[in-house]
Amino acid sequence: MKQLKKTGAQRGMALIFAMVALIALTVGAVALIRSVDSGVLALGNLAFKQSGVTAGASATEAAMAYLQANLGSGELNSNQPKHGYYATQMASLDVTGRTAGTANVLAMVDWNGDNCKINGKEVGAATCTTKPSTAINVGGDQVSYIITRLCRDATAPSATECATPVTQTSTQAMGRGALDYGSPEQLGVASYSPYYRIITRTVGPKGTVSFTETLVHF
Repeated sequence: MKQLKKTGAQRGMALIFAMVALIALTVGAVALIRSVDSGVLALGNLAFKQSGVTAGASATEAAMAYLQANLGSGELNSNQPKHGYYATQMASLDVTGRTAGTANVLAMVDWNGDNCKINGKEVGAATCTTKPSTAINVGGDQVSYIITRLCRDATAPSATECATPVTQTSTQAMGRGALDYGSPEQLGVASYSPYYRIITRTVGPKGTVSFTETLVHF
């Protein structure tokens, strides 16, 4: 049998196929690395988000402790900026700063103590009137909160309109629990405090920001 000799043209085609295969493998490797990086980034963002929510829950408990400690006093009938507490509903409050730069800038919270700067610019003293609580450290996250009482005016709840839960309870009468017109016992209505809105803001170690909102009553 005669042995066929490879020509220069045949060796050139093999080199081209090898280069194409190498390029394909390189592109696939780059795509795989980018996919892994995207997955790691997404998981990292989710972890920071969960950490922010957990830290916000701790701040919410601190706010509830403040409310419970002062329910029997008149302190909750007026604004207490040093505790981040406000006795009115503040319906036009913009806690995230989303209205900054628009034609209708709402009242904002001075979360960073810099006169409510958004992207390095002040939004105006007239809209920066709400002060949060002192920031607390929760596992490396800095958390602060504000509390707004869902009442129309900053006064005693009995002297203004407030959002409260409505729950009826019954009073057991004499005579094996029977109720009739001759019984002195009447159906009663449970008395509750107004609703309180607790908003927390968590700043993570990577600059991530999370907000939580909770409604409570006592």
